Amino acid sequence: MHDAEPLFTPVDTKSGSASLEIADALRRAITDGILTDGQPMRQSELARNFGVSTIPVREALKQLEAEGLIAFLPHRGAVVTGLSEADILEYSDIRASLESMAAGLAMASLTRVDLARIEDAYEAFVSGTGGAQGMEQSGRLNWEFHGAIYAAAQRPRLYGMIHDLHSRLDRYIRAHLELPGRKAATDAEHFQILQACRARDGEELGRLTKQHILEAASLSLDVIRERTTP
Repeated sequence: MHDAEPLFTPVDTKSGSASLEIADALRRAITDGILTDGQPMRQSELARNFGVSTIPVREALKQLEAEGLIAFLPHRGAVVTGLSEADILEYSDIRASLESMAAGLAMASLTRVDLARIEDAYEAFVSGTGGAQGMEQSGRLNWEFHGAIYAAAQRPRLYGMIHDLHSRLDRYIRAHLELPGRKAATDAEHFQILQACRARDGEELGRLTKQHILEAASLSLDVIRERTTP
């Protein structure tokens, strides 16, 4: 945890939301790959970093456990959880099915305001993932684009399930953006999705969404395998 200490600044203990702020900070560090798989999350150390007692830290860790980002292990305490290749493939299959469903449902009630939000999120992804910090921002900007589509479906439980899956997978699935030319290809895929939204073509949007997710997962696993091959 010592390398990560500068990431965490004291939270406002008077706001009543200290555990939420701590959970948000830790969640970002995990999904950004700064806190890595298997890394211990020592409550006393975290409490010192955030300037709080261990109570809000424990509450924050319980929330992250519910999201599948950490686990409490015997004799080790809380650690960042990792996903196996089989986990990533299974979660990606589930995510592709749920997201293609949500995308199709969204087109039945899409408003001009919804479409404007989707268009803004598309532009933000294209511009925000092109610079030096593009990889760090890619997960958030990618979710804002796809999430803007799913929000239009007005199915809060479905939206919540999809967001949970995105949180679990993001730090793995973004690996495909490391491949040469993949940024341009992803922009092009997002543009096709945007065009389907403009046409309010739910069937085509669902197909493109599913294809986009599964291809990103497959390519990301290729990158991860290459990293771990001796």
